[in-house]
Amino acid sequence: MSRETVSNLATAALSAVTSKIGPSGEKAGHADQAARDAEAVQGRIAKRAYELYEQRGRQEGQAVEDWLKAERQLVGVSAR
Repeated sequence: MSRETVSNLATAALSAVTSKIGPSGEKAGHADQAARDAEAVQGRIAKRAYELYEQRGRQEGQAVEDWLKAERQLVGVSAR
């Protein structure tokens, strides 16, 4: 999985999150913070997914699996 693939996955996920958050009056600050938080989480997932890719010997074709595994590892840990 290339860094570009990881970046594209992160961008798509962030877009999905931020598209549901619209600035509306006094909640704009909360939406901005939520977007920053989502971006930080996506960045950590992207980094972990790339680490998994490297651990597998940089074999192509498993970008989604790496992303989902990284997501489970990082989000699952923070949810506990």
